[in-house]
Amino acid sequence: MLREWTRTHEIAAFVLVAFGWTWTWDALYYIFNWGEVLPVTLGRQWGVPIAALVVVWASDVPVRDWLRHMLDWRLHPALFGIALFVPLFITNIQPVVRSLGGGSVSYSPPESLPIIVLFVLAQMLLFGGVEEIGWRGFLQPRVQESMSVLTAGFSIGVLWWVWHFPLFIGHEQYSLEPAFFAQYTLFIIGTSIVFGAFVNVTDGSVLPLMLMHGTVNLGPIIAGSGGVLDGTGLIPIVVGAGLWWVIVLALALLHGRTMVPTSAVTPG
Repeated sequence: MLREWTRTHEIAAFVLVAFGWTWTWDALYYIFNWGEVLPVTLGRQWGVPIAALVVVWASDVPVRDWLRHMLDWRLHPALFGIALFVPLFITNIQPVVRSLGGGSVSYSPPESLPIIVLFVLAQMLLFGGVEEIGWRGFLQPRVQESMSVLTAGFSIGVLWWVWHFPLFIGHEQYSLEPAFFAQYTLFIIGTSIVFGAFVNVTDGSVLPLMLMHGTVNLGPIIAGSGGVLDGTGLIPIVVGAGLWWVIVLALALLHGRTMVPTSAVTPG
């Protein structure tokens, strides 16, 4: 009976499992103060791919076949290049802007190159990147059945934002301070629309999306300071979040609400 309900209510079942897993983890994390020994992302992000796998298992689609399609690596190399370059550019143009008007810019990576590569791979395959199996691999094509790529990406972005909300309650890297709150809201919804368009270009494979997500989480490798805008809260909002919306606007102007030349991604 539960399996039949899941088959006929795929999106609702996905949301219930994803939020149920993640918010239960968050509650335990805060109640037992696991922050002293564990990163919050050790478990919360897995609610999203697990939810997708549960719903696919309940359907008539073999899970192995579905995963093979989701993780298809036989794509044009340029797609992986885009996945790497776009977030690196958006992240690192911010310190450059911060230095304008008399400041300085320097190459200042957080770690050595091998450690950075390992970090991105870990983010891609174990941490935030695995969310893309659910948000873009599973949910995007199903939501697109009843709305445009643009509207689907926006709707999933709102859901993605709500899914993250417990982090604002007690995580040290999140804050309810208005500037950060506004920047994060614009960022998460803007990236969701771009990611949703991108998965249509990859024919449903989420590997480039996982790489893009992992690279977003890397942070800057360039340091900039001393400019006229240094110390203001405008740069993360206008540049950090705003450039994702510039991409949204450019795609919408070129292709309308479909965002891409052809919307090829399907639920299967």
